[in-house]
Amino acid sequence: MALMYGCKPPKNAPSLKFRDYRLENPPAHPAACDYLAALSDWQMLGNDSKGDCVAVTWANTRRLVSTTLGTPSYPNLSQVLTFYATQNPNGSDNGMDIQTALEDLVANGGPDGVKALGFAAVDYTNPEEVKAAINIFGSVWTGVNVTATNQSEFGASQPWDYDPTSPVEGGHSIITGGYGTFKPTPPQLAGDEKFITWAQETSFTDAFWSNQVTQTWVVIWPEHLGSKEFVAGMNLTAFKADYQEITGATFPGGS
Repeated sequence: MALMYGCKPPKNAPSLKFRDYRLENPPAHPAACDYLAALSDWQMLGNDSKGDCVAVTWANTRRLVSTTLGTPSYPNLSQVLTFYATQNPNGSDNGMDIQTALEDLVANGGPDGVKALGFAAVDYTNPEEVKAAINIFGSVWTGVNVTATNQSEFGASQPWDYDPTSPVEGGHSIITGGYGTFKPTPPQLAGDEKFITWAQETSFTDAFWSNQVTQTWVVIWPEHLGSKEFVAGMNLTAFKADYQEITGATFPGGS
């Protein structure tokens, strides 16, 4: 089975930063959490034939958020390809930029009719910040570089590790929805950050995360406004003010 990539390098445009909107004394995040455990039957959604991994991450994120906090909804292949076409008009297949995709989700919403309320960059070099973001939002939208060794590890149901001798095959976008040490059986997996890709659940080692992650983001969806973890962990008043300053628009989540 072909497994495609399609995540462009970060464009590093100005963005809000997650660390600026955490409350000064938020509840401590747990040593381990796993928002993905309750879900199964993830779908490929075209990523075996197209470089639509960014659009697939959108669909997987919407599934996780809507199922955990609202009415379950999983965007289908047609909707994923519609979102992919926002950066690939006329049937092109050139991958997507994550930040541009997030900007589009805020401005226009996704093909499922749901608009993101905002997004912020997470410092992926700070493990505690990443854990806090996952605990508050349920996941982080993650860009990585995938090597040939990682492809082999995926095929063998092993965690993705860092191999400095292995060539990078492409940039990839995935949803990371847990952290800790995971050893479910079967199959036997072990790792430190848990994620979904190519319709399967697997994990990264910390060494992979330290060397091959290129960007991480949190996205505020309408469902988050009713989440106790979100309300307890985020300074939404400050986020709204800065959102309006940087975009010139009123925060769509209301007052």
